[in-house]
Amino acid sequence: MERQARRAQVLYHAKRLFALQGYHRTNISDIVAQARIARGTFYLYFQNKKELFEELLNEALREISARIHRIRLGPNEPSPAQQLRDNIVRVLDFVLAERELTDILLNHAYDLDRDFDGRIRNFYAHIIEQIQRSLELGIKMNLVRPCDTRTVAICILGGVKEVAAQTLAEPHPDVNQLAEQILDFGLRGVATEELLRAAPGRTLEKPH
Repeated sequence: MERQARRAQVLYHAKRLFALQGYHRTNISDIVAQARIARGTFYLYFQNKKELFEELLNEALREISARIHRIRLGPNEPSPAQQLRDNIVRVLDFVLAERELTDILLNHAYDLDRDFDGRIRNFYAHIIEQIQRSLELGIKMNLVRPCDTRTVAICILGGVKEVAAQTLAEPHPDVNQLAEQILDFGLRGVATEELLRAAPGRTLEKPH
């Protein structure tokens, strides 16, 4: 078997075992048994279980980053709302196609050890930074209202994470419908104009 294909096989089986058993209860013997390789072969690709798990995190970050495209303006471009919707669909397609990896990130990632907890937090911090940069660009392009972009980015990530967590149990979720609801909530919230006008201290000024 070609080297890269064998490495991918190890990652695939490790990902399934981590999701099924958790990080601590999965050991290298389990992984090599499922991948049907010799233990020595494992060490050709990874120094230890932590390094393998970190590669799974890096893979997730690369894939998610590649699916979030910068909004483009122009007469021949789709509307900004459509481009946002397409971003959401691409991310949802990935997290639902990679259910084991999503389950690890949502349900098995914390309390591994102090070092790894830090890496998971850095993983999510990187995504928050990506969302924040997109919001700041949207403000400059007059597509996003002035806001505390970091707080809003955290809210967006939290919402998408919970939607993904609740959707994992569904065998065939309607990704397009999910994307529409997420986008609609992000653009409009839940309040009517009447409620917004009556809200005390309502302001659209950018916080300092």
